Amino acid sequence: MKFLQMTAAAAAVTLVAGCATWTFEPTRSAKFVNEENAYLHVDYGIEEHESTFYGPGGVQMPFKSNLKVRVEMPDGARFVAYQNMSTDGRLYVSGNERWKFLEKGVAAYVAERAPDGNGYLLRYQGTLCASVRNPKSERQPMRHSSSTPHGFGRESSGPRDSSGPRSKE
Repeated sequence: MKFLQMTAAAAAVTLVAGCATWTFEPTRSAKFVNEENAYLHVDYGIEEHESTFYGPGGVQMPFKSNLKVRVEMPDGARFVAYQNMSTDGRLYVSGNERWKFLEKGVAAYVAERAPDGNGYLLRYQGTLCASVRNPKSERQPMRHSSSTPHGFGRESSGPRDSSGPRSKE
């Protein structure tokens, strides 16, 4: 009986911890768009995390970070990933290593572990189209404009029409 109670308590703690990971308060958000005009939504947050970086020749190095992301794919798939060491951009890897999110300049890539477990398959590739520093205060209903995806405030730092001021004709 005591074993059953301990197991139930452990399951409850795991469930709550998993929910806490998913419901973190974002410090900034970004949207990326691909060639099919499908959006990838990324929230950035803070949580201490330690991982191991495997260098050339199998050298293992501990890596500590306090950065994480919550990613929502265009098809509705969602995951949380933690920053990992990378020589090729800002890399985030999910706790179970199923997902990888790589941000390189204004490009974003999402890869999912292959079904056979060997390597990763590219699931999304897009370009930054909008970013906000404080998503809680800047996300608000707005008139849709071609330069800012719906759901982001007009003051977001996404790309703008660079043709200069428009004159009334």
